[in-house]
Amino acid sequence: MSHTSAQPEQPTEQNEETMREFLSPAQRLTYDKISPWIREVFGESAKELPDLPIFGVTLGSAFAVVQVAAWQNDARIVTRAYLTSGTEITPEVMRELLRLNDTMPFGAFGLDEAGDIFFQYTAVGSTCDRLELETMVQTVVQVADYYDDYIIEHYGGDYALTGAW
Repeated sequence: MSHTSAQPEQPTEQNEETMREFLSPAQRLTYDKISPWIREVFGESAKELPDLPIFGVTLGSAFAVVQVAAWQNDARIVTRAYLTSGTEITPEVMRELLRLNDTMPFGAFGLDEAGDIFFQYTAVGSTCDRLELETMVQTVVQVADYYDDYIIEHYGGDYALTGAW
């Protein structure tokens, strides 16, 4: 006969950590590797989602999401910042985004399914080090901070909602 307690288990750091969902061991290893780096580099400006391997980082007026995603036998670290919402996606806008992509040493502009414009930079989880992570996040927020104004001034639209969590 088994005995079960009527009281719910109190959350502990370990219990909260295990609530986060990982799709692969490599994704978990990468998340565990970059978590302390994000805290060290970005301090209070970095926030974690409790149930997903995602961080939000605010630098100045820009906001980026850093996600650790499962990928083949490894993981990807995807850093994305939304720039504009409601910009009419014309051939001229598409041409300009592609032209700008050609000038970027790392990362690229893109459109999500809703037509919102973002800038994204992806690194391989197993080979990413602290300096690359810091550079990646800073690059994404700097590009977003500059090009959101540029796109709105030249092509219209609104600033993307950022830092909502």
